[in-house]
Amino acid sequence: MEDKILSKFSFYDNIGYLLVGSISLLVLALDLFLLNLSKLIPSFDVQSIVLWLITAYFLGHIFQAIANIVIKENKTEFSDEDKELLDEAKTYFGLKKSSYGQIYNYCYMLASVKDITGQVQSFNAYYSLYRGWTIVFLLESIFLVILNLLKWRNDSWIILFLTSIIITILLFKRLKRFYIYSRVKTLQTFVILRKGVL
Repeated sequence: MEDKILSKFSFYDNIGYLLVGSISLLVLALDLFLLNLSKLIPSFDVQSIVLWLITAYFLGHIFQAIANIVIKENKTEFSDEDKELLDEAKTYFGLKKSSYGQIYNYCYMLASVKDITGQVQSFNAYYSLYRGWTIVFLLESIFLVILNLLKWRNDSWIILFLTSIIITILLFKRLKRFYIYSRVKTLQTFVILRKGVL
């Protein structure tokens, strides 16, 4: 069972890092092209694919680290219904003095181990993926607004800036949604386990 859990975490995490890093490389390549610096973009071919994958993976980690600083979820705020379930979880785990946030973490770990449908892990993976992409496009938006203010001020760059802002907002809304989905599925899984269904 331990191998199954570790492989599930590794798969979701590693694919997420690669996807975030890959999009960041594409955005960077577009910026270099638009700045007439496309000669700085290394060639992409069979021989260089391993280097590109390593770079994308590394950048994925960097953008996720930035996301950890910039995007803060309130992990201690719960609805009244959630608090009722977490009070039951306190008794279930025998941790009466723990905070709701700590009890939720126990529920999450239990749900991750018993996540037969894969929903808890997949929603959490999507949440992480959208966090990374949000940071990529947020930084791109900042870069484009600086270019527009300092140098370019042409219609193409303004359109790119507005597009980047819209993408950032859409991705941010998606990450919020998947954060909620992950929380709901975690507590639902706990209820199912508590009732002895699994």
